Amino acid sequence: MSRCVLTTWARDKDGYGARMTHRNGKNVSQRAHRVAWEEAYGPIPEGMCVLHRCDNPPCVNVDHLFLGTHQDNVRDMDAKGRRSRGARHAAATRQGRWG
Repeated sequence: MSRCVLTTWARDKDGYGARMTHRNGKNVSQRAHRVAWEEAYGPIPEGMCVLHRCDNPPCVNVDHLFLGTHQDNVRDMDAKGRRSRGARHAAATRQGRWG
């Protein structure tokens, strides 16, 4: 696989490149990898996600990106051991939640 190309945009809480833009009279957040996909291949079909083969959230190398459904994204996370479960899940760390 080729090297990652990292966005120069600010990073959101999940590490993805992100920026605010104005669309149809509203402020909306854009993620850099989705913009990179659209610039290379056109609009993202409704209901589809842009996933990373490299598992590197700030990467915008279109060779590392592919389309999939939300379920595809969940399966990809599971296959790569990236989905939080049990004590690692955010809900388990909330004060008094599971104690």
